Amino acid sequence: MASLPPIGWVRHNFLPPSETFIYAALSALTEAEVDVRVFAINRRSKQKFPDAQVTALTEQRFGHLEAAQYWLTGTSRSHRAWASSVRLIHAHMGYTGAHAVRVATERALPLVTSFYGRDVTLAHARARLSPAYLPYTLMQKRLFERGDRFVVLSEHMRAALVAQGCPEHKTRVVRIGIDPNRFTPVDGSVRDAATFRVLLVGREVQKKGFDDGLRACAQAAAALEPEGIQLKVTLLGTGGPLEAALRALGRQLELDVDWPDPSTRVPEAMRQADVLLVPSRTADNGDQEGTPTVICEGGAAGLPVVATRHAGIPDQIDHDRTGLLVAERDIEALAEALVVLARQPERRVAFGRAARQKVIREFSIAAHRDGLLSVYEELLASWERTKK
Repeated sequence: MASLPPIGWVRHNFLPPSETFIYAALSALTEAEVDVRVFAINRRSKQKFPDAQVTALTEQRFGHLEAAQYWLTGTSRSHRAWASSVRLIHAHMGYTGAHAVRVATERALPLVTSFYGRDVTLAHARARLSPAYLPYTLMQKRLFERGDRFVVLSEHMRAALVAQGCPEHKTRVVRIGIDPNRFTPVDGSVRDAATFRVLLVGREVQKKGFDDGLRACAQAAAALEPEGIQLKVTLLGTGGPLEAALRALGRQLELDVDWPDPSTRVPEAMRQADVLLVPSRTADNGDQEGTPTVICEGGAAGLPVVATRHAGIPDQIDHDRTGLLVAERDIEALAEALVVLARQPERRVAFGRAARQKVIREFSIAAHRDGLLSVYEELLASWERTKK
C-alpha cells in the first residue's frame, strides 16, 4: 500500500454511542498507519471512543458562535484551518457531505461521502424539511455534482442513491465491517433443547420492528409450548423512544421477556442466545436500515439470524444457509421461522458456523478498511492526474 497523505473525516457529532462501526473503521485505518484527522461540531462519547484526532468546534474559544456560523454557511475559521491540514475529505452521512462541499471546493480537495441508511431514505421523508436536514435537502444536487465518490453499504443503497440523481460511476460499495475477534462463537454443541433463547438488539425505534418481533415470538411460544419447548426473549435496547411501549406490549402478550441494562455488552448477550431476530421494516416516515451491524455481530458470534428482506439485509444473510429471511411485517412468517429453528437445533448450529465464515470473509473490519483504502488511493491518483 502506498503511503497516504492525511485524510480528513467529518462527522458533526463524533460519535453517537451506536456508531461503533465508524470508530472501528477509524481505528483500523490508524493501525494501518493512515493519518486520519476528524472534524466535528460536538465531541461525544469520549470514554467509549477515546482515540481520535478530533477538532470539535464547541471545544474551541467562542466555539458555539463558530458552530452557528458553520451550520449556516458551511464553513468557519477552524473548519478552514482543519481542511488545510488534509488532502482528502471523507464525510460520514449524506447530510454531513452537504456541509463539506464548500470547503472541499475552496481548498481544491477530493470529497468522499459515505451513506449509511437514513440519509438515503431522507429524500422521501418529511424530516427532509426539518432544520437538521434542510441544508442537505437544498444541497443534495450540488453534492452529487461536486462530490467525487459516494460510498454505500449495499447494492440496494446504491440503486436508491442513483435513483435520486447520484451518478452511478461515482458510487462504490464498501460493506460494513466489524472485528470478528470481539465475539466468541458457540462451541457447536446443542444446549438445553427445552429452552429456545431469542435475542433482539438495537435502539427502540420503529424501523427496528421490535413490536413485530415480540408478536412473532408470542406466536412461536404458543406453537412450541405443547412440545415442551419454552421460548425466552431478551431485548437489549438502548433506551430509545419506544421502550415503554414495547415493555407494555410484552406484558400484554404475556411473553417471557428479559430487558437487560443498556450497558450490557453485546458479545455477552449473544453468548447466551440461540438465535438473533432482526425484524426490521420501513418506518412510517420512510426511514430504513442500511446493513445492520448487529447482523454481522450475530454472525461473528456464530448465531443463526431470522430477519426480514429489508434494505441491505439480503446482502448479509444467505437464506437457508446462514439464516432465514421473510417479508417485512410478516409476523406469521417470522414466527414460523423461529419455530423451525427451535425444532432443529443441529440446523441452528450449522447456520451459525456458516454465518461466522461469511462475516470473516465479507464483513470483517479488515475487508472494510481495504475497501476504504481502495477508494482513497483510486481517487487521490486520479486527482493528481487531473492536476498535471
